[in-house]
Amino acid sequence: MESYKAYVPNVHFELIPISNLVSNQDYQRKLSHRHIDRTMANFDLYQINPVKVSRRNGQNYVINGQHTIEIIAEASGSRDTPVWCMVYDDLEYLTEADMFAQQQKYTKLLTPYEIFKANIEADSDDHIMIKTIVEQCGLRLAPSKGNGSICAVSSLSEIFGKYGYDGLGRTLRLVVKTWEGESNSLTSSMLRGVALLVVTCRYVQR
Repeated sequence: MESYKAYVPNVHFELIPISNLVSNQDYQRKLSHRHIDRTMANFDLYQINPVKVSRRNGQNYVINGQHTIEIIAEASGSRDTPVWCMVYDDLEYLTEADMFAQQQKYTKLLTPYEIFKANIEADSDDHIMIKTIVEQCGLRLAPSKGNGSICAVSSLSEIFGKYGYDGLGRTLRLVVKTWEGESNSLTSSMLRGVALLVVTCRYVQR
């Protein structure tokens, strides 16, 4: 175990009431109440991460997780609600600030395609339906641009959300019939433009 010490943080986990956490350090960013309200409206227990805390001079200073604690406090209606904390003992203020500054430096964010795939694996009805429509039109979802491949999954979701099954299906069929799946016809801007054309034409015909 001694040989692994350089790779294992010297921390312990505690349940600490939100009222016993301090998160007003100067290196912290300003709270986004819009983010708090949006997340609280879609509160999901499985998306809560441990709060990173420095215990210094008897106080529990939040290094990372200030929005998390505010969301939980709002959702639960009490600042006595405990949260799981990853506690560092006796860090210096400068070290805390550096940890905060560096925390996102090497984080690899999920791509829209990776998120879309995960939603399919989670049996999301909308995402499965979108995939079905794409395949019915002789196309496929893919992480990168190519003939017959759609990587603009955010646009597919937007079109499906606005215009439903029929709107997305008509859009893709028109694109395939006109450009035969050529890669530049399956970009985000093209799909959105054709969708708007399809919906406008249907409205005029009525």
